[in-house]
Amino acid sequence: MHKFMSVVVSVLFVAMAFSPVAQAAQVGDHFKALGPDKTQGKDDSLFFPNDFEAAVAGHPDANALTFFSLCRRAPFISTSLFSAFTAANTDTIVNDELFTLVDGTQCYQPQNEQNIVINPTNSQNIVTSANDYRAGFSAQVYLSYDGGATFTNVILPGYAPAAQASGLFKHVSAGGDPVLAFAPDGTLYYSALVYNFSFLNRTPSGVAVSVSHDGGSTWGAPVMVHYEDANTFFNDKEWVTAGTNGNVYVTWTLFKFSKPRGYLSSNIVMAVSHDYGVTWSDPIQVSDAAHPFDQGSAPAAAPDGTIYVAYEGNQASNVSRDQIVLARSTDGGRTFTNTELGRVYDDIGCYPLNVAQGRARLSFEQFRLSSFPSLAIDPTTGALAIAWADDQLNPGCAAGASSFSGTTNNQVKLITSTNGTTWTAPTFITSGPNDKAYPGVGANAGRVVVGYYTRDYSPVPTSTDHTCQRALLDTNDPGYPASAAHYIDTVAVCLDYAFSSSTDAYASETRVSTQSSNPYIEFSGSFIGDYTGVAVDPAGGAHTAWTDFRGKPGTTTPNQDTVVGNVH
Repeated sequence: MHKFMSVVVSVLFVAMAFSPVAQAAQVGDHFKALGPDKTQGKDDSLFFPNDFEAAVAGHPDANALTFFSLCRRAPFISTSLFSAFTAANTDTIVNDELFTLVDGTQCYQPQNEQNIVINPTNSQNIVTSANDYRAGFSAQVYLSYDGGATFTNVILPGYAPAAQASGLFKHVSAGGDPVLAFAPDGTLYYSALVYNFSFLNRTPSGVAVSVSHDGGSTWGAPVMVHYEDANTFFNDKEWVTAGTNGNVYVTWTLFKFSKPRGYLSSNIVMAVSHDYGVTWSDPIQVSDAAHPFDQGSAPAAAPDGTIYVAYEGNQASNVSRDQIVLARSTDGGRTFTNTELGRVYDDIGCYPLNVAQGRARLSFEQFRLSSFPSLAIDPTTGALAIAWADDQLNPGCAAGASSFSGTTNNQVKLITSTNGTTWTAPTFITSGPNDKAYPGVGANAGRVVVGYYTRDYSPVPTSTDHTCQRALLDTNDPGYPASAAHYIDTVAVCLDYAFSSSTDAYASETRVSTQSSNPYIEFSGSFIGDYTGVAVDPAGGAHTAWTDFRGKPGTTTPNQDTVVGNVH
């Protein structure tokens, strides 16, 4: 498989960390610029780590070395840099494999971008997934039957054109944005994007679903939910949820383009299956005419049959600003009513940019950022919760500054509802000077748990502790302090995964990861995934999944792995 056919589609088009309208020109320009040789528009794409490093090595920015991965550089070539995992954290990746970088050194393949689900008929059956770069780029799930203590890895059939694929799947490859959902009867669904960038005048892209009836051990052939084969449309950021009696719902963003005009719209659409994913409806419009620029949809099926879809869209009264919007359907997804629930502070003046990619990031970090919502419904009560993170606490962002200044103070917000129609006002459930990012929310047994990345526990690099160093000084970062030595930063950049919960009204924070790890490892710090996972079991126990950068201490060198934390 050609490497550039293995671009992670989840990041090909803009992540909407800024207003969709503000990003419109960039999306359209990239779409038109990406040619058959893939030499144009590379900065708006995400490749294999090797491809990304090759691309940025020739970037005109004087600090291009900032974007080189640390996994190939001391001390990150050590298998003993981080402490061995305890029972509190489980590395889900079995038999990770090496690949060779442009300079001849090696790193282990990355896995990033997770949600996590629990079988409602067997709470010991926990499953997660990720963008997995093994086997070229494969559709995989990580499967546990002991409550998340150990995992096996299962490759899903039918996603590789060279082996097992049939029909439309012969023209596309496994793409990215993997999402899992259990139905109440224990049927497990896997959704993902598929695509192919090897054609001159068209860009095939689709949304696919696979089904397992044994908790994830075996899978049927994938079914194409929707497929586009023209450069005027592109499918992105899908998500799946499942109801009773074989009803399954997939939402995604349908980008629409015009060669003369560029980016026209990005609406949220839905397809519905009433036969356990065998056949699917045509796309149904979810977002309305007042919100033509949308991304990051999260659907959920309530116990009473109501379908909810949270997404980030433009503000109807001011399209240069964003809102969390909730679409609600009481007729099985045939029609939707859209309601704005809360302002999202991710405007142009809210974040510094990743120089090579032009995407929003946190101060002193390079991974791209978004404010997409995470939605959960408690299956026992029907209560709902939506979480997202934005930079409202940065004074310039809150005041609508035209450019970023100061440092980011990204924090997690939450809104809740007992009935799906009346919602609380957005409330900060985290605070303090340290950034939080990519929250995931889970709910069950009357408990809501919100997980997120945080720098609350990151050590500050010293002359002897380099675990949280960056690749090179970034003088373009506003407020960046003087460094005592090349490669030794005085800012803590490492991440941990933590959560807050409704148990104490979100007053405390529970650290889940047992050691901080460095997001500059692999993908040059530019991509750690666009979402994390949280699930709550019937006893109220929290199970979380995130991209961790420790690798498997004692076995592999540091690299991106999917790690699960279980807090009972």
